[in-house]
Amino acid sequence: MTVRSTALAFAGAAAIASAPAMTTTAHATTNSWRFVTQTGTLSACNAAGKALVARRVAREFKCENDYTKSGTPVLDLYTR
Repeated sequence: MTVRSTALAFAGAAAIASAPAMTTTAHATTNSWRFVTQTGTLSACNAAGKALVARRVAREFKCENDYTKSGTPVLDLYTR
């Protein structure tokens, strides 16, 4: 092997070795969502999320579909 191909092999190995560390960091930031409440409608979920962001209690919000124990569809409000 030439010096150039050896250097490229080491650079490639270093890039592959650092990939799990980067995904671990990204995974840690995606788990920072906190459950706030359940709402019955999308407009109520959006209004509650926007109010929390406006008061600077949260930086952002999201509404996700969920079901109650009885099977009724609801929306979960998450913030971070």
